[in-house]
Amino acid sequence: MNMINNNTHSTKKIPPLYWLLTVVMMVVLIAGGILFNQHQKRQTELQLAQLALEQSKVQKQATATQAASEPAESGFTGIESMVENPESESADSQEEDEVVAGAIAAVDNAKAQDASIGKLSSEVDGEYHEGKTLSSNASRYGLKPIKTAPNDLKSTIPNIDQMLASHLMNVWGRSSPDQVSKRVEGWSQQGNTMTYRAAWDSDRYQCTWYVMSWDKNSNQVLNEGYQSCFGH
Repeated sequence: MNMINNNTHSTKKIPPLYWLLTVVMMVVLIAGGILFNQHQKRQTELQLAQLALEQSKVQKQATATQAASEPAESGFTGIESMVENPESESADSQEEDEVVAGAIAAVDNAKAQDASIGKLSSEVDGEYHEGKTLSSNASRYGLKPIKTAPNDLKSTIPNIDQMLASHLMNVWGRSSPDQVSKRVEGWSQQGNTMTYRAAWDSDRYQCTWYVMSWDKNSNQVLNEGYQSCFGH
């Protein structure tokens, strides 16, 4: 009877070492789980970092490749523009210079022509110059024969003659077209400036030069007027 009671008592008693081992095992398992999770987390972070680094390298390489190719293309375009555009700009500039030079020359020629033909007037000399006549030789007045003139001038002369005949009849007080006549005419050229001169007189010894100068390039009239044949 006592024996049974002793066995029962011995089976219920748990040694303290067992609890200690159990606690240690639980601590080890918990710590191991925490360490494992941290290790996994670090591995994941490391893999993400490596992936990001590789992507960054790829992006840098792509950027470097694009940067290397773009200067080459833009450089080609720049060289092409340096080769071609300056030529076109130079051609345009040369054309503009020629136009400006032509205009300056025309003005200079017109001034020189004015000096050679004298001052023109808008009024016709109405005085009588009895006993004075003009030569019919155009070269005597530094003029070329009309037969050698440009066709544009030749085609214009009939209109000029009609205008002058009517105008001079009125100014000189003549009643018939045969009372006024063209005595001599001719043309000259100095640079870009062309000049037509025609001397008309009347049966009363009235006489005047009709003078017109123009720029042959632009066909603009530079001067137009009258000049006395013999002065006052």
